[in-house]
Amino acid sequence: MSIIKPFSAIRPTPEIVANVATHSVERYSKDEIKHILVSNPVSFLQVINPAEVPSQNPEERLHAIKHRFKDFVSKNIFTQDTSPCFYIYRQIKNERHHIGIIGLASVEDYRNNVIKIHEQTLALREEKLKEYLDVCEFNAEPVCLTYPHNKGLNELMQVKVKQTPLYDYITDGISHSVWIVNKQEEIEEIQNHFKNIPAIYIADGHHRAASSARLAEKRKAANPSHTGNEAYNFFTAALFADDELTIFSYNRIVQNLNGKTIDSFLAELGKKFKLHLITGNNHEPFQKKMLSIYTNQQWFAIDISDLEHSPDPVSNLDVSVLSDYILSPILDIHDLRNDKRISFIPGIKSKEEIENIVDSGKIAAAFCLFPVSFEELISVANSGKEMPPKSTWIEPKLESGLLIYSL
Repeated sequence: MSIIKPFSAIRPTPEIVANVATHSVERYSKDEIKHILVSNPVSFLQVINPAEVPSQNPEERLHAIKHRFKDFVSKNIFTQDTSPCFYIYRQIKNERHHIGIIGLASVEDYRNNVIKIHEQTLALREEKLKEYLDVCEFNAEPVCLTYPHNKGLNELMQVKVKQTPLYDYITDGISHSVWIVNKQEEIEEIQNHFKNIPAIYIADGHHRAASSARLAEKRKAANPSHTGNEAYNFFTAALFADDELTIFSYNRIVQNLNGKTIDSFLAELGKKFKLHLITGNNHEPFQKKMLSIYTNQQWFAIDISDLEHSPDPVSNLDVSVLSDYILSPILDIHDLRNDKRISFIPGIKSKEEIENIVDSGKIAAAFCLFPVSFEELISVANSGKEMPPKSTWIEPKLESGLLIYSL
């Protein structure tokens, strides 16, 4: 049984929402952030990336973020709903429609494996995000959760989106629409549907969920009157049915070939797998058990279909095969979390962008993968195991500063 709660969102006034809400900081270049900070005084980046505080002083920076947030509230850039609500959110990007419900998920559900994970997290990053929440005291970007398609929830959302939206705007070619759900009978209907869903799954935001759990542990230990209903026991979540999300691959780039020449590296690959030159424009693997590699201004397809099928849902993933049979034994890359020779590229990047990265001379090769399926994701989560880091790039990516939860 999943516990999903409404909340009174702190949110931009409708007239300026398109100027306030932003992408995650990581999706901007440094130059883009500088430009926004100079040109847009109401951007939420002014809150979460205050220019006047040196980044090398983390404690000062967190307190500056908290101060800037309060400043935005006092200037009526943000308003707060007077009663707890759910919010229907729709994003349209490149003709892909994603519609879901934004509310609060339970830290207790996360601890008890009602909210299931599929990807490993970094303890250091969890701790940093926990400190961020502890000082700043708000959730500005929801964790993206998914659940098996539910007819009742889908019908409710389809009725709501025919009504006048609270927000309806476009930024960077992406359409964002929000409808408010504040009638008690509709709130209870949503909650009752989720009570009948035995498990939900983290699609994106493993570190945000884990940091919320850490914060709850800290505040519970310091609160002798803890009841379980305190704000710190919940975190914002955007919940999408499994057919409302799109999974892209998360590709890998390596800085060097472990002292091997390109020819000797390809020769080693050819001894393990069927390898052939790609001459057309379709650089991405077109099916599972296929990889592709770009190096020395050439694309090659790697057929891994002859490998014996593994009953282990993690070992059987293409991303695991890449690590177990190529990155580790041939390139001596064993720790994807900490090895500086490897980094990751979202599968939404174009062929030209990948080629430019490698052709720059700083990167030796790029590996592209076929996306993990929802069936594979759920199989891994249900098994209690975890995928390698950066195994999936899932959309939609949620906006920051759109619907804020106060802690």
